[in-house]
Amino acid sequence: MRTRVLFLGGAYHQIPIIKEAKKRNWYVITCDYLPNNPGHKYADEYYNVSTTDFEGVLDLAKRIKPDYVIAYASDPSAPVAAYVSEQLGLPGNSYQSVKTLSEKDLFRAFLREHGFNTPKFVTITRSDNFDIKLRSLSLPLIIKPTDSSGSKGVRRVDNLDCVNEVIEGVFDYSRNGKLIVEEFIDYNECQMHGDGLVANGELVFTCLGDHHFCSTVNPFVPIATTWPTKHKKEITDLAVKEINRLLKLLKYIIGLINIEVRVDKNGSIYIMEVGPRSGGNFVPQAIQYATGFDMVNSLLDLLTGQEVVIPDKSQKFAAYYAINSDEKGTLERITLEKDISPFIKEFHQYVFPGEEVKPFVGANAALGVILLAFDNREEMDDVIKNIDSLIKVQLK
Repeated sequence: MRTRVLFLGGAYHQIPIIKEAKKRNWYVITCDYLPNNPGHKYADEYYNVSTTDFEGVLDLAKRIKPDYVIAYASDPSAPVAAYVSEQLGLPGNSYQSVKTLSEKDLFRAFLREHGFNTPKFVTITRSDNFDIKLRSLSLPLIIKPTDSSGSKGVRRVDNLDCVNEVIEGVFDYSRNGKLIVEEFIDYNECQMHGDGLVANGELVFTCLGDHHFCSTVNPFVPIATTWPTKHKKEITDLAVKEINRLLKLLKYIIGLINIEVRVDKNGSIYIMEVGPRSGGNFVPQAIQYATGFDMVNSLLDLLTGQEVVIPDKSQKFAAYYAINSDEKGTLERITLEKDISPFIKEFHQYVFPGEEVKPFVGANAALGVILLAFDNREEMDDVIKNIDSLIKVQLK
């Protein structure tokens, strides 16, 4: 009998795992509330059920009887996949562990409880007195929805005169009506970012790079990551050690994770996020160009009980870049200059000529993602530094 798998979502960056499952002759079912998402055309069946609808996805799974329920590269659907898998006795992580990683206030509280470095924070709802709640915090502050993803709604506050207005705006991005306000952690060099593979509760593979952020519309939206990181090995080793400790405390046993880590001015490690899913923007594929390790294939091997062999890391250089616009309008064309052509490995275009373009206030406003590979760091740094002149977005 063919293996049956239910994937929550069908966005562009979810296509690689859907294709891998099809390559294995698995029977693939996808669901979300967007029937035109491109991943659905690769599936054997598609159902119009929101990936954030716990009971709706559970009812669907009871009917179609999958062997696995997978949320790949999607923060909002990860708790749903864990909940459904737990209810049906399917392989996966506990719902509580995934929920803790997915909701920023629960995650910060867990870190604090178990002695990790974490910024001082408070959680607020609309009924709270914001002024009283924020008295214990020092400026600058970062305000985030606890359940949002892709940097949507993240704001920095340097002056409390405007904080109430900012908070009201951030609530627009929150599904559960809760925000987290935390002290800003300044950091040396770049914030580290990458993916890892967890097997039997152990982080068996990780590749950390350096985040690059949008400098205009929303300075908290990443536009690129370059691998490997410039941080020293003793720093990355300490980060991996702390993440492993976190995973064991959570009893998180299997799957891909997306990692963000900062090193403050004193050299202290801060785990900013550990997402219970792979990175969006085709991060696993970019890492494969950097290391030769196929995390998507390895994840499916793990789920089916096969042994995963971790190769020695090769020192290659790779990056993703999210193509974006500062302005709204209608796309006329995306032009890739010839100087960037030798480095392009993949180009995934989301928005096409004649379609609407939105300002890059969140990851969901990307026009596409380009994956790049280089022979050395100097080439990579030069391309990323001059990316605006190498990839041009023209609006009507």
